[in-house]
Amino acid sequence: MEPLPWWKEEHKSLAEEVENFVEENRGRAEEALWKNEYPMDLHKKIVEKGWWGVVIPREYGGMGGDYTSVAIISEYISNLGSVGGVFATTLFGGLYQILRFGNEEQKAKSLPKFAKGTVGAVCITEPYVGSDAAGAETIAIKEGDKYIINGKKRFITNAGMADIYVVYAVTDPSSKARKSYSHLSAFILEKGMKGFHVEKINELQGFDGLLNGYLDLDHVEVPVENRLSEEGQGWWILVSGLNFERLVIGAQQVGLLRELARYVAFYTRRRVQFNQPTFEYEANQYKLADIIIDYRITRLLTYYTAYLMDQGVDPVIDANVLKAFSTEAVEKASRDAIQAMGGDGWTKFYPVEAIYRNAKLGTIGGGTSEVLKRFIVRYALTAMTDDLKTPIRISHPELKVPITVSEKSITKEKLQGGEEGEMEILRVLARDYLVNPGLFMELNDIKRFIECDEKQLVEIINSLEAKGLVKVLRDRDKPRLVKATYDGLRKAYPREYYMYFPRWVKEKMSEYIF
Repeated sequence: MEPLPWWKEEHKSLAEEVENFVEENRGRAEEALWKNEYPMDLHKKIVEKGWWGVVIPREYGGMGGDYTSVAIISEYISNLGSVGGVFATTLFGGLYQILRFGNEEQKAKSLPKFAKGTVGAVCITEPYVGSDAAGAETIAIKEGDKYIINGKKRFITNAGMADIYVVYAVTDPSSKARKSYSHLSAFILEKGMKGFHVEKINELQGFDGLLNGYLDLDHVEVPVENRLSEEGQGWWILVSGLNFERLVIGAQQVGLLRELARYVAFYTRRRVQFNQPTFEYEANQYKLADIIIDYRITRLLTYYTAYLMDQGVDPVIDANVLKAFSTEAVEKASRDAIQAMGGDGWTKFYPVEAIYRNAKLGTIGGGTSEVLKRFIVRYALTAMTDDLKTPIRISHPELKVPITVSEKSITKEKLQGGEEGEMEILRVLARDYLVNPGLFMELNDIKRFIECDEKQLVEIINSLEAKGLVKVLRDRDKPRLVKATYDGLRKAYPREYYMYFPRWVKEKMSEYIF
């Protein structure tokens, strides 16, 4: 594994050790997949290495590693079949939540178990609740020193195999609590609790050798001391867990992309068609190039995200970008890999077929790509205000073409009252028409050119709208976007103000225009 410049010596040593371990045990993992069994012997070897408790502090029996160590192990173990899946889902399915939000008693009870190989699971999705995780319908009612939990969870990886489950349930169903996301709480459940049942195991397109299914929670009695953090903090525990999950998933995709590149390079240089290796066909070289490009980008995204987490930064945007980009990259790369390898790529005798079947889940589980992209856009508009600040475009006084200027260079007019104020606003809208003819203006755009308070501005916009001089798009009753109507443009400036013709038109084509 190529070390990254900011890695410490322990990261480099760990990477080499994990890489060698995976290469030595890859055959056993593949054998287990063919036998449709879980390789518990391989599971135990990973535990003996200390990697199952990679992020658990040493005082709880763990390895005491950081997030970069998590990514390194996850990257390589992703290619060990079902044991790689169980390892990853345990990391973000119970272990992380208890490590990050558990009290001392909860950590002392659960973390040593994880370090010794206990399997975990996280329970968010329900039969009627998927991407809308906040819409959970599983209920936890407090009765004295315990909670009674009723509901169902589905698509739970490690269902039945896990001993420890982190379950999210509604503790305050009021609309006020739901609005403030304080309606959920997180609980530690253990297999064997009365009323805890595995209802169904799913038959899936992928996830070979993994148990994924439904849980039925029928009046499960959970002690108050099994609640993680304070009541009503479940949503924030859930979100933090998902950010960590996205790091682990991103690291898995790195390993899968490298595997795809490895097999395409191996196969096409040895497969001969039309008297030459299929690698010589540029279409296959382009496919391999795309896989390598995505591999390199995903690897950088993954380890940059891990680096931020090691620095104590919550990489909200980067974790979501990593998950969306990496899983879509693997989905496309696995499809291209099979295409480059032809019919052989579609057989189960090469691992690209399994990667292809599993890749679809990557764009769904742990947050669909669509939900992640929606979040990225909404969050980025607030968090990346400097990067995404609105460009200020004005018409060049001599050339009459759009140019971009700084806000400091704008001389603001002071908004007047009455008709004069209306004309000021109309002129601002008309000047914007010169450089952004197809766009409305936000109120803040107008305030870059006019010194006024919002109440005064809204009153004038309402008056102009009543006269048919502006068109307004409203957010409830408040003007959100404004543009001048054609009548408003004519009132603001004479027709000649808006005219522009390129020099070549004036010189060569004037007879057709003037």
